[in-house]
Amino acid sequence: MEHPLKPRAWNRIREIGVTAALSVLLATGGCAWKQERDQLRAEKAKLTDEKQKLADMVFSLQSESDEANATLNEVQKGLEDIRAKELKVIRTSISVAREGKAAGRDRLEAELQTIREAVHRNLEKLARLERANKQGGLRVASLEKLADELKRSLEEKAATVAELEARVGDLSKTVQSQASSLAEKDETIHRGETDIAQKTKELHTAYVAVASKDVLKDKGVVEKKGSILGLGGRWIETGKFDPDVFREIDVTQELEVPIPAPAGKVRVVTGQPKESYEIVSGGPGSKSSKLAVKDPSAFWKGDRYLVVMIPD
Repeated sequence: MEHPLKPRAWNRIREIGVTAALSVLLATGGCAWKQERDQLRAEKAKLTDEKQKLADMVFSLQSESDEANATLNEVQKGLEDIRAKELKVIRTSISVAREGKAAGRDRLEAELQTIREAVHRNLEKLARLERANKQGGLRVASLEKLADELKRSLEEKAATVAELEARVGDLSKTVQSQASSLAEKDETIHRGETDIAQKTKELHTAYVAVASKDVLKDKGVVEKKGSILGLGGRWIETGKFDPDVFREIDVTQELEVPIPAPAGKVRVVTGQPKESYEIVSGGPGSKSSKLAVKDPSAFWKGDRYLVVMIPD
């Protein structure tokens, strides 16, 4: 039996059905896509926010790391300066030990105080850096290792300063002892120099008396021996010293003794060897002469007194 609808009608019905089905399908698919799109946008926004936070954190960590590096560089430089100061202190301590002066000890103590303050400042810098790192949560193994090494070096320097201070104390005692010893030695040397000067002066000093027979006799410097009834005999020195008659001379400087009498009227009373001197005339008809010492060692060997008698 033939279908009451024509083929064209059936085709139209089919078209309408397909269109309706597609509409339903599209409507259903569109809702799912919109939800997925919104979800993707939300995730993207979240990722962007996390990325920014991460970038801020990296920047902060980098800044903290730069500050830490700067602090550690300062401490390293400070440690080098401390080493230089330490060498200076050692040189100063050697100088003080040699010189033994109070001013040197004061300078040494001032230099030690400078090192002590430098160590304290740098340890404070490391302590502040450590506190900042703990608060910020920054933990960089290389920085922590360097900071620990610097801290250990500074603590060693602090111990060195304490040792040097103890050495300065011992040095002060040693210097005081040496100063006392040097004072005693100076006094001994001074006494020795005085004694030497005195002995040298004594060795170089002689006493000369040039006077008439009556003056020498009246002063008790000479006397006559071996005379019989006032005749004969010879004049000899008595050993008496009278500053009014004798004058002091330096035997190394005065090798001639002026005599206010002719050479033929001059008599040497003391016992100097005749070959060690000569009486030199002042010239023909001269009323003066001189005693010239030819051999000072022999002339002054036995007697440091020279008595020359001249006519009244």
